[in-house]
Amino acid sequence: MSPHGFNMTVTTRPMNAPPLSRRQPTPRPGDVVASRRSARADIHAISVIPAEAHTIVARYPEAIAQVRVLARRLRVDGWYTGDHTHYARVAACRAEGDAQAVD
Repeated sequence: MSPHGFNMTVTTRPMNAPPLSRRQPTPRPGDVVASRRSARADIHAISVIPAEAHTIVARYPEAIAQVRVLARRLRVDGWYTGDHTHYARVAACRAEGDAQAVD
């Protein structure tokens, strides 16, 4: 116990140690992404990374359905993002040998 009455545990990690948490998977070139285009939640843009959006849809369920169809046809993964920082995989259609590794 410290002199102030608090239990203190000191953990030391080397400065060059890898982060403790796993890196979240993100889209790769060729993957299909549906993203909220603006502050309006009912407008979604669908694109194939790294190209610009080629389809705009008005409803989330329609966006997810189109991402899944396109990902299946192109044999890539499909993703959804609402903020262009966090991604949720909504379709996994890559071949086994071409799967994205998770660190």
